[in-house]
Amino acid sequence: MPSQFVRFEHDHAATVGTVLTPKFTEREAPILTDEISQAAQEGDWRVVLDLSEVTMLSSAGLGSLLTIHKACKKGGGRCVLFGLDKTIHGTLKITKLDRVFTIKKSREDALKLFG
Repeated sequence: MPSQFVRFEHDHAATVGTVLTPKFTEREAPILTDEISQAAQEGDWRVVLDLSEVTMLSSAGLGSLLTIHKACKKGGGRCVLFGLDKTIHGTLKITKLDRVFTIKKSREDALKLFG
C-alpha cells in the first residue's frame, strides 16, 4: 500500500523520495524516518529527498532528517535535499545545518552528485 507521507521512485543513480505532507513535525517524523530509512537501505543508502511540498519543519523533522543523513553516511551513501522553501532553507542556514546537509536547487542537480 502506498504511503500517504512519501512517494519513492528508483532512479538509476539513487532512490528519490518525495515528501507528500506539508508538515514534517512530531506526528510525521517517526513515520517518515522509518519509511525513508527503509527505502534508503534498499537503495544502497543513496537518497534524494524532494521537500518541495513541505512548508513546516519542526525540530522533530530536523532530527529525522539528521537521522536519515547519518544512516546514509554510515551505510556508505549520502542523502541530498532539494525543493526547500525559503523559510526552511533559512532555518537550516541559521542553525548551520546547511553545512551538514547537501542541498541542491533541483532534482537534476541532486542526481548529478550520484553520477
